[in-house]
Amino acid sequence: MNIELVTRDLEATDMLRERIELKLSKIQGRLDEKLHVRVRLSSEGPETFGCAIQFNAAKHDFSASTEGPDLVRATDETITKIERQVQRVVKKTSGTRAPSIRGAAV
Repeated sequence: MNIELVTRDLEATDMLRERIELKLSKIQGRLDEKLHVRVRLSSEGPETFGCAIQFNAAKHDFSASTEGPDLVRATDETITKIERQVQRVVKKTSGTRAPSIRGAAV
């Protein structure tokens, strides 16, 4: 997995980087393909932080963003939003049926 971490007006700690990588690796395992993920962390004000995540996979664009007073919580909420989007796509693609054997010509 390739994670591009972009920060604006703050520095990401190693703990936060590892947390993001761990959670996104679970998403990568669900999609069964190598991901190139862009994570943007920003300081929107004195007590407001933002996190935005974007990537393409399974012929879909995934993106989510959250703002809040805590950077770790904003990051977790953004990843939760992405997980819901991925779950919806995986459920749709796995729900397709195989062709019926009754309709096959013998």
